[in-house]
Amino acid sequence: MAFDTLEQTADELNDRTRELVSLARLVTYARNSAKDLKVEFSTYCLDLALGSLIEEISKCGVGDIDGTDHEDHTPSFISGVSH
Repeated sequence: MAFDTLEQTADELNDRTRELVSLARLVTYARNSAKDLKVEFSTYCLDLALGSLIEEISKCGVGDIDGTDHEDHTPSFISGVSH
């Protein structure tokens, strides 16, 4: 029974991680759109939101995000593109 509980917890973590990555992609898109439109305050707020999401994702142990420059790049696991 303990194995089933452990497996269920791992599945929940994977679901949580997938949801966080999906949110990060959405925020990245919105941030880039705001940046293109030169809406500085919105860009700033979305940068903060993205930073928080990346921090949460890193707590889940996904990818190596050290050295990520939030201005122009997003981690490849969020953008779907390898750097």
